[in-house]
Amino acid sequence: MNSHERMLQPERLEKVRSLIEQHKSIKVSELSTACGVSENTIRRDLIELEEIGYCCRTKGGATLIQRGSDMKLFTHRLERHRECKRMIAREAAHLVTSGTTVILDSGTTAVEVAEELQGAQHVTIITPSLAASYLLAEIPEITLILPGGIVNHSSRSLTGRPAEQFFRDIHADILFLAVKAVSIENGLSDHTIAESSVKQQMIRAAERIYVLADHSKLDRSALSTICPIESIDALITDDQADPQFVTALRALGIEVIIAAALD
Repeated sequence: MNSHERMLQPERLEKVRSLIEQHKSIKVSELSTACGVSENTIRRDLIELEEIGYCCRTKGGATLIQRGSDMKLFTHRLERHRECKRMIAREAAHLVTSGTTVILDSGTTAVEVAEELQGAQHVTIITPSLAASYLLAEIPEITLILPGGIVNHSSRSLTGRPAEQFFRDIHADILFLAVKAVSIENGLSDHTIAESSVKQQMIRAAERIYVLADHSKLDRSALSTICPIESIDALITDDQADPQFVTALRALGIEVIIAAALD
């Protein structure tokens, strides 16, 4: 994305949203012409709008998400790059030992981590993820703690000032942080300010921060900045990650764990 397109992104996103709402279904080529930018730029915009639950990408375009369709969208996101997320989740679960207190962020990768922690014992898990907590509540050996907050239906998570205040008052050994974008220049970012604010408090509460991000989220930036890249201890990603990006992170002293498929 060139500097001109990046500078105008908030205004462009609003225009794209308006056009999708007006037409209900629209082609990438039509959005590209209307906004005066490349089709690749529009596709990146549609990824962001899909992540916040506004639209659903289709082949060659996008359709408006109607109210009540949040569960369908969350399921759609869960399936995207699912094998990569499972690989990342397995690596994360290996870091959790008896007696550990873990903050597990919201998002679809967090759901996969919850699946991998089915055999955990004597572990405390604090999570704003309603989807992950549903799985973890079935495990008697796990002490499960949920913050208060406002339900974000598209991410199935608890957000807002109650959640922020909760994380100001606790301490954990490990944070498994889920983000929408990882950039060396712009740090970690998310598509909504509400989610970013909660994540900032989780970072302050944890001794060690592991970012969980598949290859599609690397070398990208989203709307709302969470923190500089130097604030994290490690990245867990999959074996499709760009080797140059991985090398650059390691040069900054950030550990990168590459999750690979099981033989």
